[in-house]
Amino acid sequence: MLKYLRLLLFPFALLYGVIVQLRNLFFDIGFFSSKNFNTPSLGVGNLSMGGTGKSVVVTYLIDLLQKTKTLATLSRGYGRKTKGLRIADINDTAATLGDEPFQFLNRYSDLRVIVSENRLLGMEALKLLNPVPEVVIMDDIMQHRWVKPSLLIMTTDYKNPYFKDYIFPIGGLREFKSGVNRADLILVTRSPSNLSMEKKVNFLKGMKSKIPVFFTTIKYAQFLHKKNQSISDLELNRGNFILVTGIADSSKLVDYLKTTFGGFKHLKFSDHHHFSNNDIHRILNASEGKIIVTTEKDYGRLSPLISDEKLCYIKISLDFIFEKDQKQFDRIILDAI
Repeated sequence: MLKYLRLLLFPFALLYGVIVQLRNLFFDIGFFSSKNFNTPSLGVGNLSMGGTGKSVVVTYLIDLLQKTKTLATLSRGYGRKTKGLRIADINDTAATLGDEPFQFLNRYSDLRVIVSENRLLGMEALKLLNPVPEVVIMDDIMQHRWVKPSLLIMTTDYKNPYFKDYIFPIGGLREFKSGVNRADLILVTRSPSNLSMEKKVNFLKGMKSKIPVFFTTIKYAQFLHKKNQSISDLELNRGNFILVTGIADSSKLVDYLKTTFGGFKHLKFSDHHHFSNNDIHRILNASEGKIIVTTEKDYGRLSPLISDEKLCYIKISLDFIFEKDQKQFDRIILDAI
């Protein structure tokens, strides 16, 4: 059945792919121009329409650089209820910025956060900040070619890598696989923490990439967090909690919590879901007498709607499977800026 469906969709996929390829060609030959800025910039993007763990890469870069550089992030602000350029301040929320930019703002007090559908406008706005950021980290930038980052990091999911996927609508790729050639580095995200060297070699053979490739996974924080405090995750040992997620892929988190704490109820919503009154009513009913655990990204959308007494979130961070990979990756990043 799937084979026949792909045959049916093939003409649409080909048309879509050719249109995107023509646009890329116009940039490649200079008919459209990508602007370079004097401010060093790190771009994070992907070829896939679904989530591939870009946000955790952005937070890794912030953690790596924030002690020595003044930083800003530039995002589209997907899912926000505002439009146009917005320079974040303490009054902003996930509704005004989008859940991912708000996550960055909420985690890092000294970070300047800008959202703009027009990345050129966003980069120009950086000049108005005081102090002017020394490094800009651009989230979801791969197809926004009007701005050229100093270094482009592409993410791809270990379980669903770009080279095994197909162009939309047959698959989930935003453009043909050849788009990978614009990247300077590739991060394979959500890799198994026990990835063997044999599986790594086989994966690289399938990828056939001449670009440096690094294998990463997700590491979960030791403590759960509320708005202004950390709480011991031992409170969950009784199984006295429910999980609420509105992210593209919650399987890794679900596996971790099941392995660590046993069974629990999981209310799963779509990525970037806007929680309605009915959703909140459903969550509160399911959580009666229990703690509500969610992701850091979802917390920004849920915290205005649910009491902080019941709601907490679990932080994640990027972890490299191979130690030498992390050292090499860090060195490349520091050299680029």
